[in-house]
Amino acid sequence: MKMKKLALLFMTGALLMGTIPSYGSSVSMVQVTEDKDQGVNYTQLPSAETLKKDLGFLPKAPGKLAGGYTFTSGDIAESFDLDSKGKEINRRKSMNFKYTLVKGKTTKSVTFSAEPKLQQSFSENYSITKYGEINLYYNTEYANYLGWIENDIYYSLMDANKKVTKTEMIDMAKGIIDMKTDTAKGK
Repeated sequence: MKMKKLALLFMTGALLMGTIPSYGSSVSMVQVTEDKDQGVNYTQLPSAETLKKDLGFLPKAPGKLAGGYTFTSGDIAESFDLDSKGKEINRRKSMNFKYTLVKGKTTKSVTFSAEPKLQQSFSENYSITKYGEINLYYNTEYANYLGWIENDIYYSLMDANKKVTKTEMIDMAKGIIDMKTDTAKGK
């Protein structure tokens, strides 16, 4: 189990390098996800009240994403940064939900995540699409990835298999942005 956590730690760090600011060499990003038996896991989309209780904030959480992707599972992860002495700083919780689309023998999935906005930054390797006042940042370096900040919440969509297109992800983001925040299920 320790090897799984270590592998997850390194893989997550590599994927997030372009989105999480690095403060010189004094801070690095670490993400810790609890074991399925111990952490908060969802097999059904939770209510807004449950999300607020589990996370400490209320992100948008649709039952479906544009293109017919439906919620299949989710969990709450804890993230933190390490300072130069290895001390944990900026501890926060994030939501990670998986949405899936099955067409014939083809299955595509995307992970939708939300966490409090800290000091996320995007490198010049991202293409930017504007939706209203919100910048959508897209990158394909490690996965098909789209991120944005709205109402002090950092949202992202990620497809590690690179089957979900930029257009699909932008349509998903637009649907999420247009949701009301007083409901978790939305559209």
